[in-house]
Amino acid sequence: MKRTLALPFALLLLSSLASFSLAGCTYRARAGSQESTDGQSAETADTAVAGSHWYYFSDTGIHAAINPQDIPARKFKPWTEAVRVADSCEIDGTPSFLINRLGIMTTASETGAAALHQEGSLFPASTAGALYRSNGETLVRLYRSSFFSDAAKSGAESACIARYENASGTFSPLLAPVDFGLTASAQCVALDRIGSMWYASFKDESAGKVDFTYLEFPAIPANKSDGFSGIQRISKEDYQKSVTPFAFSDAPESLVTLLAGIPEATPFSLRVHSASGEAAQTYVRTGTGTEVEGSALVSGKERAALFADGSFYFSPSATGGKVSRLQLPALSRGYVYTDFVIAGKKILAAWEEQRFFETGRAGLLEISIPDEVY
Repeated sequence: MKRTLALPFALLLLSSLASFSLAGCTYRARAGSQESTDGQSAETADTAVAGSHWYYFSDTGIHAAINPQDIPARKFKPWTEAVRVADSCEIDGTPSFLINRLGIMTTASETGAAALHQEGSLFPASTAGALYRSNGETLVRLYRSSFFSDAAKSGAESACIARYENASGTFSPLLAPVDFGLTASAQCVALDRIGSMWYASFKDESAGKVDFTYLEFPAIPANKSDGFSGIQRISKEDYQKSVTPFAFSDAPESLVTLLAGIPEATPFSLRVHSASGEAAQTYVRTGTGTEVEGSALVSGKERAALFADGSFYFSPSATGGKVSRLQLPALSRGYVYTDFVIAGKKILAAWEEQRFFETGRAGLLEISIPDEVY
């Protein structure tokens, strides 16, 4: 059963929070800027941000909150089972979120309001892993945790790749583990597009034994009946070597320039989305201290990056290389920002409450990008 719910983004007039600038960021030494910009190829400017609207997730949908204090507590669950943003991408030009256990949220556009597209049989029973593009279509990786999911323990067959049709907002199963030549109980715990090849990791737990299978193949079939061509099993060592994150020095030049203001000694891991990429790519930079996690967007229009502490770097193409550094509202201890999309002149940032491997509250922050940035 498919449901599409209209959401009131950009329509609700909620109380605005106070402006925030990077100077108030407690993580400045990790994700903030250098005090000196000598040698930078792009100008960086701090900009205050105001006008925040908060939203939170429940088991049934997305809800508005007047302020963060009004968001109800949630029972902590393993992150594979919690309602939280799992990934983001542009779907037919529309910035969108993949929300675990719920479905796909498409943002508002000139042709329609923001909407949550749900499917009653796929998402409630499976963990939504990530979004992909293949054969001009949007795909969702699904799996079940063998440790936390009763459905996974049953050994029942389930789809591991589903197709999302943006025009209708509907989902349909595309591939199951048996289509990869595996048992029905195998779970696709990872899928990456590196260069010209796809790499998949399947985990199969049965009779108290855990087995992993690693696959390499050039393409995902457009239809189940097409079958796989060129699929082969590879060793664990070859798989790990193939999917090792890239060094940040190999990242797109525009992204390296965007983050030139971060001290060279600051280590970070950045999950990068692009308008043309089939899957997100991860880049890491080594350094001293605790690694900072973030996500980034690189497209022909703009480039942006958001770190867990709310440090946001942005450069629209119209500014000729000027980088604006914004600070999103500070979150309470135990909360982090995890992902984002840019819809028009608004940032939609995903946030969640974390405790080791568990997630409690989670939701979105909608905030306007100041006009002076453009």
